[in-house]
Amino acid sequence: MNKLRSIIAGNRNFLLCYGFFFLAGLIFLLTEGKAGTFRYLNPYHYTLLDAFFIRFTWLGDGWFAVGVIVLLLILRRWGQACQILTAFLLSALLAQILKNIFSMPRPREFFPPGEYLYFIPGITLNGHASFPSGHSTSIFVLATMLAIFEPNKRLNIFYLLVAVAVGYSRIYLGQHFLPDVLTGSFLGVMTAIGIRWLFLQKFNKYAFLQ
Repeated sequence: MNKLRSIIAGNRNFLLCYGFFFLAGLIFLLTEGKAGTFRYLNPYHYTLLDAFFIRFTWLGDGWFAVGVIVLLLILRRWGQACQILTAFLLSALLAQILKNIFSMPRPREFFPPGEYLYFIPGITLNGHASFPSGHSTSIFVLATMLAIFEPNKRLNIFYLLVAVAVGYSRIYLGQHFLPDVLTGSFLGVMTAIGIRWLFLQKFNKYAFLQ
């Protein structure tokens, strides 16, 4: 437990700010409901914002995480690359399991035709794979791991802000609801902390994995 306390204490600002984000989102959700929060968070669309979020949301794509891992391998940061890869794969597996268990409709399937008009042609998906948000899971597990490894802890808030913005992009683009993003973020953060603790606890004799 000492190692877990060390992880939490070393990343206190990141985790406190994440806790505020999660709690604020949860209160908003309990107050306005799933459909209501979607409408509040997605009231207007502009061409420039559409173009920005269509590209920015790619940071939550699995290939971006793979690119970060490859970069760390090139830089010979074996331990960081291994831990991020493990956390990424585990969180992705958990997200897919939850998607199959709950099979909840995406916003385009949820709202009756004509009730919500800001879906983006060619971008917004149909289907029943809304909960949780895979992109949110991916970006939050990556942001948390990078924050853990970041020596300059003042940069940790930057990682969190990027993750939150990617999570919001999933709502803006009409792909997910707020509970999908909140759950994905929680899954990502908890998986990252758990994998970091596991490596410190079980593989502490292997210096190259730390």
